[in-house]
Amino acid sequence: MKRLKMVPALILALVVLTQAQPDPEQKGSKMEQLMGMKKMDVHMHIKSDQKYLFDFMDKWNFKFCSVVTSAKGFRDIQGQIDNAKKLVGKYPRYYAWITSFDATTFESEGWAEKVIAQLREDFKNGALGVKVWKNIGMEIKKANGEYLQLDDPVFTPVFEFIAAQGKTLLAHMGEPIHAWMPTYFTKEGVGRNYWAKRPEYSFWDKPDKPSYSDILAARDHVIERHPDLRFVGAHLGSMEFDVDEMITRFEKYPNFAVELGGRTRYFMWQAKGKVYDFFMRYQDRIMYGTDRGSSLVMSDEQKTETYKELEYRNSLFMRYYATAEEIPWGNIISGDRPRPKPTYKVSALDLPMEVLEKVFYKNAVHWFPGIDKDYK
Repeated sequence: MKRLKMVPALILALVVLTQAQPDPEQKGSKMEQLMGMKKMDVHMHIKSDQKYLFDFMDKWNFKFCSVVTSAKGFRDIQGQIDNAKKLVGKYPRYYAWITSFDATTFESEGWAEKVIAQLREDFKNGALGVKVWKNIGMEIKKANGEYLQLDDPVFTPVFEFIAAQGKTLLAHMGEPIHAWMPTYFTKEGVGRNYWAKRPEYSFWDKPDKPSYSDILAARDHVIERHPDLRFVGAHLGSMEFDVDEMITRFEKYPNFAVELGGRTRYFMWQAKGKVYDFFMRYQDRIMYGTDRGSSLVMSDEQKTETYKELEYRNSLFMRYYATAEEIPWGNIISGDRPRPKPTYKVSALDLPMEVLEKVFYKNAVHWFPGIDKDYK
């Protein structure tokens, strides 16, 4: 049955993709220029060597940075590291990588020294930086029952080492503020948002859990205490709901930047002029990222569908940033579940070409030195 259900999903994906693709007749347009120039996706999770990814990167002129993550649902950290080293070693034109470490054992003897030894080895093997994940602040507890936050002194020697090595810290701290709001279920009891389906990250009406402000304040303390550390907030720093929140940090912390991490849609819920001014004013502090990737084992149908999804998402995002169009918008096609066709339109930003060049390429080179290695 699943194979039969995939047919309408793929047909719908192709129909919507046709709407989303850049018009080849628009010779010299910003969209054509953006398609032709080198681009970086700084937030990908590449679990295996898949041909369709190379096909996409060749056609769309991308290089991917694969991010190791200490998270539930991911293979063990060492397995991810080994895979990333293998990919970058074989295909430096196509891949860069960011490492991570296990924070769950932070109370074990010699923990910081062991982490630093691991990171030293990873940097020797080309890692551009280090990712920390939301289990710090939302999951991991100390022996006394308190939640471990990013500004805990246990992390200080690790952050000092990263800064001394000239590497970058990529931090996914907290969640969108919606995680502290009521979850949404249909009358049939079906969860309709991320936190309904993953209640462990829903902190609504749980007074024993850290607040949104607590988690972001701990992150801000780290940015302030380590001015020599390049600090990139993943997913717009979990401040996607209001560009003013990012502006406040940009004004205070010159060592702070953000990457989009698949959160473009949140810009569309804010005043277009305000978002446009945000990109114009802070064009050196924003990087393109989609938070997509590949699975370890994929059928031919899954590869085809995932390739189409990559094209669909990236074409929509690129049109939003580069054109002045009214873009039909809606959810992606996922698995064997057809989603509704776009039911509303989004007014695109039409950013200048020099800003697009920074967001899609130059800022990544600045904030993650070495990411452009062998990308000729």
